[in-house]
Amino acid sequence: MCGIAGLISLNDMPVESDSIRQMVVALKHRGPDAQTIHVDGPVALGHARLSIIDLAAGHQPLFNEDRSIAVVCNGEIYNYRELRSQLVQRGHQFRTGSDCEVLTHLWEERGARMVDELRGMFAFILFDRRRGIVFGARDRFGQKPLFYARSENRIAFASEIKGLLVLPDVSRDLDQQGLDQFLFHQYVPQPRTLFAGIKKLAAGSCFEIQVAPDSLEETPLTARSPGWAAGDRFRVSSGRDRFAVRSFWRPEIQPDRAVSDAEHLDRVDRAVADAVQSHLVADVPVGIFLSGGIDSSLITALAARATGEPLQTFSVSFPGSEHDEAPYATAVAERFQTRHHEIPFQPADMKAVLVSAATLFDQPLADMAVLPLMALSEAASEHVKVVLTGDGGDELFAGYRKYKRMARIPGRYRWVQRASSELFPIPHLAACRPDRLGLRKLQARLAMAVAPACRSQYQRQSWEGWERHSLYQPELTEKLAGRFEALDEVDQAETSMLDPLNLALRQDQGTCLADRLLLKGDYATMASGLEARAPLLDHLLADVAGRLPLHLKATSQTTKVALREISGRYLPADIISRRKKGFSMPLDRWFRGELAQWTRQCLIDDSVTLSRYFQRQAVERLLAEHAAGKNHAARIHTLLTFELWSRAYAA
Repeated sequence: MCGIAGLISLNDMPVESDSIRQMVVALKHRGPDAQTIHVDGPVALGHARLSIIDLAAGHQPLFNEDRSIAVVCNGEIYNYRELRSQLVQRGHQFRTGSDCEVLTHLWEERGARMVDELRGMFAFILFDRRRGIVFGARDRFGQKPLFYARSENRIAFASEIKGLLVLPDVSRDLDQQGLDQFLFHQYVPQPRTLFAGIKKLAAGSCFEIQVAPDSLEETPLTARSPGWAAGDRFRVSSGRDRFAVRSFWRPEIQPDRAVSDAEHLDRVDRAVADAVQSHLVADVPVGIFLSGGIDSSLITALAARATGEPLQTFSVSFPGSEHDEAPYATAVAERFQTRHHEIPFQPADMKAVLVSAATLFDQPLADMAVLPLMALSEAASEHVKVVLTGDGGDELFAGYRKYKRMARIPGRYRWVQRASSELFPIPHLAACRPDRLGLRKLQARLAMAVAPACRSQYQRQSWEGWERHSLYQPELTEKLAGRFEALDEVDQAETSMLDPLNLALRQDQGTCLADRLLLKGDYATMASGLEARAPLLDHLLADVAGRLPLHLKATSQTTKVALREISGRYLPADIISRRKKGFSMPLDRWFRGELAQWTRQCLIDDSVTLSRYFQRQAVERLLAEHAAGKNHAARIHTLLTFELWSRAYAA
């Protein structure tokens, strides 16, 4: 787990080593163990390392035998040992035991198709100086982030936006469409960010850039901290600019009806156990984030069986709150005899963590779970360098309550869900426009009732379209012009072939998973130098889950049917049967009590966003209604997140 950066010149000028060095310094929190730069004519690569595998020799960039191919990678390649063995048999020679060294040799063998061979979470940038090609990719579900900014003369990449903002030609101008999406979803869907000039590489995508052909006669420069080299100048041949991006993977969701339920369950059992086993590979201690729910409890059970040694588990508690799930986590920890750590989270911690999160998250995310997750990560980092999480279980195995509603609808009425894109067009329902007669509100509620699959496309978490119209300054509503970008949608052929439940799963495994859940986990853990791994997002396991018949995903009474059945082989019944609560905290009560004065000060008295984007009367009314008992916690939290983010990053 690390931070990576890349700087690629598109003209006849070499890359300045000072620029890539500054980018890596901005990412140092992701890799406190070592910072490295590599300058080779039109291409510079940077790496901030958190040592997990081959602690002594695994410094990046890593090279092939003749050093004509260099790579920097953030993440872990879980099948690197198998790949390495195959490559050695083909004559390749390795210099380190790092999992990421296989990338250079695999490129020689497979070129761009190398991504099909990788099992893991990764974002990497590779330079083949002989062919003048820069190639990179982001893992299938987007566990590892990668952002980029393009100017006339160069393209820059970084694991976090912070690594791009140090460059003088990267603008901090706000993407107003991105803001509108953020206030609706509480996150900014790919490829946008809140910066107009910065984009996200989509999950499961790879890119290729054609730079100058190899005509460099000098030896490339590599420097590792603390002794930063000043950098030499390299002659660069002029080359044509070509930046191509393509998707290399999508989850396969096609029920296999030729297999018995018993065999399906056995397949899931084997695949989950194999995924957990593969994710335990490390040369440092591995722990587990244990919430006491099915996903993290099952991972704890399988990891305990695989290691045969006491594990360290970590959970967060909310003392005195109905949101506190710590007793369930403690029960699981006792069952599997882990060394358990419980971290209490109090309202007094909120202000400091909110401000810290605004600085940490250069891409704002108004997910309430971010705050306790940051505290949990900081505490866990004092004991381990790697943690396993239960992320992805709901999206792969149908864990949300909306799936029960989909399963409840009789088959003869499911045509309504298939026609929902025409009956209830999301860009129309979510657009920032007035709704004086309440017709759009009625349409939206009707869509959620008769076509629950719309929830996976609509994904309203905060401000509705007509509410945003009343919130914004008139100048902003004019610029938005009533437009709204819906989340990436499946094509019409898939819409007609997939059952609505599977269609919803396809949606939920797309943008929201990468841009909300996984971004949250990556930033929160990396802020404390901690690597988070999600075994349930192993793509081989995803293929098995995608083949499950509908009744093993969700029924009108039960979610996660298959995973519950499997968990029954390892976990006590009370853990499997308890109602899902999610990772939440009592913000509504805190915004009414302990945090009320501070919240008003941020959003009204000392606000930097109010006069620029929002109407004071609308924000005043929001706070007053919340104080009177109406729950506006999500909207208040969203505005607070944007306000604090703007103080740290806005132009």
